Amino acid sequence: MDTDLYDEFGNYIGPDLLSDEEVEDDLDSITDNAPDDEDIVQDSVNHIEPNVEVQEESLAIILHEDKKYYPSALEVYGPEVETLVQEEDAQPLTQPLIEPIRRKKFAYTEASIPTTTYNPEFLADLMDCPGLIRNVVLCGHLHHGKTSFMDCLIELTHPDFEAKEDKNLRYTDFL
Repeated sequence: MDTDLYDEFGNYIGPDLLSDEEVEDDLDSITDNAPDDEDIVQDSVNHIEPNVEVQEESLAIILHEDKKYYPSALEVYGPEVETLVQEEDAQPLTQPLIEPIRRKKFAYTEASIPTTTYNPEFLADLMDCPGLIRNVVLCGHLHHGKTSFMDCLIELTHPDFEAKEDKNLRYTDFL
């Protein structure tokens, strides 16, 4: 687009365009050079091949029910494709199309938990934000002290829990 042809408001200020009369003259010259319908029919009759059958349009009245506006699914997709047309929704009206995001809220607290060095409400509030929870795995070979290490951690966080004098603390041992 040449900016010299337009003013600051976008109005055309360039040289005059073709007038309507000049456009009509151009159209007349184009149609004068075009072949007539009779010429086209005469050319097509002269060039008809002898083996080709000419189909004539029938003047029969086609009922509205018999008209074919759209191709069938078989014609569009082919015979190897199974197409189903269902008139009713498979999803019930009680189920929304897009499920809302549901945040899980945990309110279960145990009443008879032993006293600890940390606040149990902290753990309950931590369950409201699952992204802040970190899981830890303690793994190792057989008889390498995994249970003893866990018992040491429990002994540090549970001050009221005391081991018996004759046995070791086996809080996490399930046997």
